[in-house]
This record gives sequence, structure tokens and C-alpha cells, in this order.
Amino acid sequence: MKRRLVWRVLLAVIAFAAVLYGCDFVYAWARKAPFADVHVERYLEIAQHFNKVGYERTDPVTERCVYSIYPHFGYAPCWYLMRHTVRFVKIG
Repeated sequence: MKRRLVWRVLLAVIAFAAVLYGCDFVYAWARKAPFADVHVERYLEIAQHFNKVGYERTDPVTERCVYSIYPHFGYAPCWYLMRHTVRFVKIG
């Protein structure tokens, strides 16, 4: 009896997530301007001797994002990208 309830709850959560993703996709697709551009600062994280790390700033890049809850069309959602505007790229 408990197993059946657990499975029903699990299926309900998966179905809700699928419907939410589908509605989010349709909303992003139907919107006239679903994209935005965000400037992202990039830093090179360079490994040095004796477990030290050096940082070097590079030119900022502009990344495209989509106004949605989930990532669509190969772009990250804007709510996420606007909060993560600094990227560290590990080298070495």
C-alpha cells in the first residue's frame, strides 16, 4: 500500500515537471523577444607551484540567455545567468 502511494507521488511529480517544462518551452517560443544579452566577466585560474593559484582577467564576453525557467534553444535561462556574471576558467 505504501509502495503504491510512493509510486503515484513520484509519477505526479514527474508529470508536473514535464508539463511545466512544456509550458515554459511554448511560452519562450511564442514570445516575440525571448532572448537577452548578458556581459560575463572571465578570469583565468592558473595553477602555479606549491598549490598556489594565480588569477588573470580577460576580456568580458557577451552571452545570450532566454527568458524562461529552464534552458531552451541551447541558451541558459536569464534568471541564472544574470546572477552568475563571473566565470573562472581553469588552466593547468
